[in-house]
Amino acid sequence: MQRRVSFRVWAVLAGALWTQASIESEAFAFQVSEPGKGAVVRPGEPMKVRVRFQPGLPVVKVTYTLFEEERALDDIKVEAPPMVEAMAAPFDAAMPVPVEAVGAMRLLAVAQVAERRGQYVLFDEVSVRVEPAAELKGLEAEIPVRFTKTIGEVRLLSVRGRYADRVARDLTHSRTGTTYRSSDEKVVRVNHDGLAQAMGQGTAEIVAKNGKHEVKIPVVVEVENPENRPPVAHAGTDQTVKQGAKVRLDALLSGDPEGKNPLYYWSQVQGMPINLVEPLSPRPYFFAPVVDEPRVLRFRLIVRDEEGAESFPVYVNVTVVP
Repeated sequence: MQRRVSFRVWAVLAGALWTQASIESEAFAFQVSEPGKGAVVRPGEPMKVRVRFQPGLPVVKVTYTLFEEERALDDIKVEAPPMVEAMAAPFDAAMPVPVEAVGAMRLLAVAQVAERRGQYVLFDEVSVRVEPAAELKGLEAEIPVRFTKTIGEVRLLSVRGRYADRVARDLTHSRTGTTYRSSDEKVVRVNHDGLAQAMGQGTAEIVAKNGKHEVKIPVVVEVENPENRPPVAHAGTDQTVKQGAKVRLDALLSGDPEGKNPLYYWSQVQGMPINLVEPLSPRPYFFAPVVDEPRVLRFRLIVRDEEGAESFPVYVNVTVVP
């Protein structure tokens, strides 16, 4: 039996259910067996999802969630990601793939395990690629892009693809295959995920390209605070930790060139959602989840100053081992 569930409810349960437990040493305890890593799926069609786990493991529920790659949970403002629950063995399910989806996505599977010694969760995830069968006919963008506040201000570009099936799909992020180039980085620079940052007064042009198609995006920088400089973000070094350990992230090497106290914004972009404590501080922490083999949790850091300038995102990985 399977059912769709509220993402908010599931995230709370996933963060609260597990208690530290030792996992017997075997080749695996819990894995996604279908789809395979790198599988190509079609938007608008259900994707068969399946897991396998060691014999005798008392799994009572498996929750599947489909995320866009590198998308933080707090980026999802309007619509929760697709999610289904499988409530009985063999815990197979059909995951709906949104018709507007395109590019790299990750399937997260979380198993709730109930033993006499307590309850905990195990997770695994695989990357898949959503490729529309319809041909990409062209690109469109919101233009022009204007910066009016301060040097260091960051704006997310908006690039959409027109497809032969008449579905407009968001192609802004690099996970969809879009690349960017600025005509003058002294005026505006752009990162691989379509974030543009004002660097100096003037005009320039950003070219977005996907396959054989491209669109030119005019940029105008006329800001009230031309002397400001953007803060610098540093998310610390990658860590390897034991399950159950208290883990601190560290942004203390970040800073504001003007010497003011910056604002910190941490988000999780990969792995089972965990409860990140004090995510607006330079050193938030969490407790590493139970794992049956090394698993990666990935976090994003953005630093902002008092004038509204911000850094490009930086990332850090935490590998959790049994």
